[in-house]
Amino acid sequence: MDRNAFPRAAALSVTALLAVVGCAGPNAASAPPSTGAASNPPVPSSAAPAVRLVEEHQADLHLWVSNQSFTDDPVVLSISIDGAEIVDQGFAVEGQHNFVLFPVRVPPGRHVVRVVSGTGVDVQETFTMPGGGRQYAAIAYVNSDGRDRSVDWFIQSTPIAFA
Repeated sequence: MDRNAFPRAAALSVTALLAVVGCAGPNAASAPPSTGAASNPPVPSSAAPAVRLVEEHQADLHLWVSNQSFTDDPVVLSISIDGAEIVDQGFAVEGQHNFVLFPVRVPPGRHVVRVVSGTGVDVQETFTMPGGGRQYAAIAYVNSDGRDRSVDWFIQSTPIAFA
């Protein structure tokens, strides 16, 4: 398979996304009980982070992520946009047809996406979100020979066809 080509089929894993978004951190159970006086008030929804995971219909950016390496299977990928962590999980190659959707809210303007793999790849790319409409992006981790690990980044204004 051409290292810049994307698979012909995609597997949507909303369940995995919901499991990641809905899980509490490892220290959640050890948090002290609230006394009311010293507790922090709830954060209003208007103060939500500028870049964040959202429901698919609310997303400005549909970000598809895949492991395209039979050599590094699975591979852990950490993906952030403007420093806000969007993804931090392992991805199985699954015949190179496993693209996982992460719907992201991203305000208009210039942004930096950073991808760090558990194998040492660290890539940054810039992109610009328009003032209206959606963008569709794909991140594919590739490694065909055990030495040339890299990440392919692709973004466009029309849905990506996984035919």
